[in-house]
Amino acid sequence: MVELKNPVYATMALSTQALHADKHLRETPEVSPSVGVTTTFLYKKDAIEANNYGASQRYVYSREGRPNTTQVESTLSTITEGHAVVFGSGLTAALAILMHYKPKKVAIGDSYFGIRRVLAQYSAVAGNVKVVSTECSFEGVDLVWLESPVNPTGEIKDISCYALRAHAAGAKLVVDATLAPPPLSYPFRQGADVIIHSASKYLGGHEDLLAGVVVSRAPAMAEDLRRTRATLGLGAGSLETWLLQRSLTTLSVRVTQQAKTAARLVALLESFRRCAVSTACHQPSAADLKLGRRLAVVKHASLQLATYGETQHPNGYGAVFAVSFASKTQALFVAKQLRLHSFATSLGGVHSLVDWRHGVDPTSEPTLLRVSVGLESFEDLAADWRQALTALDVHETASKL
Repeated sequence: MVELKNPVYATMALSTQALHADKHLRETPEVSPSVGVTTTFLYKKDAIEANNYGASQRYVYSREGRPNTTQVESTLSTITEGHAVVFGSGLTAALAILMHYKPKKVAIGDSYFGIRRVLAQYSAVAGNVKVVSTECSFEGVDLVWLESPVNPTGEIKDISCYALRAHAAGAKLVVDATLAPPPLSYPFRQGADVIIHSASKYLGGHEDLLAGVVVSRAPAMAEDLRRTRATLGLGAGSLETWLLQRSLTTLSVRVTQQAKTAARLVALLESFRRCAVSTACHQPSAADLKLGRRLAVVKHASLQLATYGETQHPNGYGAVFAVSFASKTQALFVAKQLRLHSFATSLGGVHSLVDWRHGVDPTSEPTLLRVSVGLESFEDLAADWRQALTALDVHETASKL
């Protein structure tokens, strides 16, 4: 296996790493790598086992490996400070982790419902896998699965705390950091053993690819995951890996801006909610009530006031947050009324999205909307929320007449 990581780029900024970390693997004069669609590669006739793609790389069949995959794994390994392996989706990546560790007892907390379905499928094959909460004792636990930030609220967990608890019990800690990719978080620094991302979200960032990434501290685990991927055909296609490589070149500027806008939007909506509440020192005006009285809860990491927040997220929190209303009807009205937030599922892309999570995940509260902030301006998104909340007030007031 060719060496994926070039130490020259190890200490450079993320924006530089994303553009240059894979250069030692490129064998063409192209400035921007092209997509390769072949499934099979020519042997060297004079030495079948010899490298056939430059001096250090050999490819035989695309299920086992291809230049686009190698290049994007090089970039991902550098920017995540580990050893990255790309899969066809985040859920296949999760399955590969379970197959590697073969746990008999798993602790899992608040998490994407798809991960729990994968865990159930694994348990059906492996037989009698016990599942407990991450808030329970870790005695006898083999694997701790922690999502931080949490989907759909964007709230964070103290990774260092869970790492200490997991390692004291002899367990491994997997952190799903999909909602806070670099440069927002680096979970290995807090003690994680493995990081997983749905690359369809922020790493891809343009709502046009499906992929997953597992990042291991250990090179040996990465090689085992690649063998599993090749055997079961769990890899991402040529176009997807090429699109992912393209997207990583703008990751730093995209995610940093999205995080800043989201923090301002959360603060605005929380101010609407609080200003609509009567206190000894404040009586809300008609304008305050119009905008805020139907906002029941706003949730995001920036509102947690967690002591570990700045250390764990040195460059800002994720750009996903949740807003809850008094009723399902109100939530759906606002979701449909927003004009710059597309009413659709998924997150992490350049377009702002609003999702009624209960429609795809019955365990989610029907009054909750998940918001994924894109690259639109804060001023325009703020105006969009103002008009949607005002329209809700007008609608409900008229309904009572």
